[in-house]
Order: sequence, then C-alpha cells, then structure tokens
Amino acid sequence: MNKTVALLGLFLSLPMFTFASGADADTVLRFGWYGSAEADFNRNGTFEWGRQVEEVTEGRVRVEFLASPPGSPTVFYDLIRDRVMDAGYYSPGIQQRPFVLHRVAELPFLGDSAEANSAAYWRIYQEYLAPAGENDDVVVVTVSTHGPGMIHNSVRPITRAADLEGLKMRVPGDTIGQLATSLGAVAMSVPFTEVSQVISNHVVDGIFVPYNAVRDMSLARYLPYTTDVPGGIYNFVFHFAINRDAWNEISAEDQAAIMGVSGEAGARMIGHSWDIGDAAGREYVAAEGVQVTQMSPEFRAEIEAAFVPMETEWFDRAAALGVDGRAALAAYREEVARLNEEMAH
Repeated sequence: MNKTVALLGLFLSLPMFTFASGADADTVLRFGWYGSAEADFNRNGTFEWGRQVEEVTEGRVRVEFLASPPGSPTVFYDLIRDRVMDAGYYSPGIQQRPFVLHRVAELPFLGDSAEANSAAYWRIYQEYLAPAGENDDVVVVTVSTHGPGMIHNSVRPITRAADLEGLKMRVPGDTIGQLATSLGAVAMSVPFTEVSQVISNHVVDGIFVPYNAVRDMSLARYLPYTTDVPGGIYNFVFHFAINRDAWNEISAEDQAAIMGVSGEAGARMIGHSWDIGDAAGREYVAAEGVQVTQMSPEFRAEIEAAFVPMETEWFDRAAALGVDGRAALAAYREEVARLNEEMAH
C-alpha cells in the first residue's frame, strides 16, 4: 500500500478536537501537532493561533487540532505536503528530507528571547530564505524558535567542553547534534515522546533543551545539573504551514486575514509563549534544587571555536541554494539585537 494512502487512512480514523466555536466553517484545517497540550508553546501559542484564525475569518476558517499526530514529527513536512493533514508545524532540523537554511536561527548565543528570535527569523526567512524555494511544497504562514537551549545532565556540572566528553546526550536536531559530536559527546536522537522514559531509565545522561521542557516533563529529579547558557548553546526552528491545495481553497480575503495573525505577528505571539514557559521553567529548576552553573567566558569561547567549521559548512551549503549565508546571519543578528532593544523599552 502507498505510504501516503496508509497514513491518510490512519489520519481519517483519528479523533479531532478544536478550540474554536464556529459550527459552519467554510474550511476546516486539520492541524498536526505534538507534545503536551499543557505546554506553553501549544496552549498559549499554537492553540491561540488557531483561535485567532477563526476570529479574524469570522468563523469561515476553523483550525481543528488532531488528538494524535498521524505520523512521526520527522515527516510532518511530507504529511502537510501530501495533505495527510491540512496544516501543522514542522521542524526543518529533524525532517527525514534534508533542510539547510533554517540553521541561520539555530546557531549558538543568538539571544535570550524566543519572541525576538522568532520575529527576527520571520524577517530573515522572508527576505533571504523563502526565495530559495526550499519549503515551496507547502505554504509557510509563520515561524517560531524555542527559547535558548541549555545543558542539563545527571552526571556532573558541565563547566568546560571536556566535561561533555563521553556523555550520552539526547539532541533535538541536526545543529546541536553536530556540535555535541564534535565535543566528544554521544549524540542520541530520541523522539520527543520518549525523552522522559530514556532519562528516567538512565538510557541517556542528559539533554539539550530550554528550561520550559524540563518543567513540562518534570525532569529535575533526574537532571540535577544545569549549565545556564546566555543566548543559548543552540536554538530550534518551527515552521507553521498549510497544504497548498488547502490554502488555495481559502478566499483571498481570508488568506489576508490569516496572514494578519500569522507572519511576524504570529511569530511574536508564538515566540512569547516559549518565553512564558522558560520563565516558569527557571522557577521550577530553582525550586527543585538543581545545581545551576553559569557558562564562563572560557567555555563560551570553546563552543564558538567548535562552531566555526560548522558555520563555514553551512555558508557553503546555503550558497549552493543561492543564499548568501553570511549576509543572512549578520542580518539575523542585527534584527535580534534591534528587537531586544525595542522590547526593553
């Protein structure tokens, strides 16, 4: 049986739930997501975006959230492209097909605010990345990055690069996975839904995640050591996308209305949801007595040095797609700094 057809059959059998009130929508977008419904990213970000879509289209478009994902998050792009689901978010860094350009927003030390990083990424995506056509099989309506990634582990305080050597670390994507390997850690790609299990059973020694994830999965009891990394040791990108045929079935008026709550506005709102979660995560880690070590300037310099060849490789891969990676990264950093300055006033 064709894989897409098989997945479609599974999808149609899944129960749905919606946070919208309209009963007679012209278009229903079946939206794939994953993780906890209580996680701030979903509760205050994803689901809120769906509510806003119905509101601004006066109920003509309704977002219906799948009760269960119709496949692994590693194929969400394909599931949206093939209309196994009408819409959803996907992370370019974990897709089975290779993506390149998203890495501009996943490098280390880019910023402490997911809201600023997300809005900056949308601006850079529009100007530098979208024209390359890497995501053209779907309609990307907004984007997000999560908050700055930290180092959490069960073995020892991580105060220098050498402390990571030999540790089995769960990595959430290709960017941090490549870094972890270069530092001598054992990079383990574990599905998000299995993270609690592998940590509680000591299959892995630690994880790279923002503070919110430690709280969402109640992991502090298993991870007594955290290295706090100003700006993050990495970041992680999400694209919110709609199947092209589904998008074309929506009127031009409603498309414009949807983009009014998507684009940069959506990036800010969804990014802010990550910031809310990270603030709560920091409080949780402190309350649970986790030993938090601040990354030193010397440790930061080690990470920056380790990323130099990775950055150079990314520049070359971006150039092969017709994108000036150096210009895109410089522009991204400038936008993040500008947005943080604006948000501080």
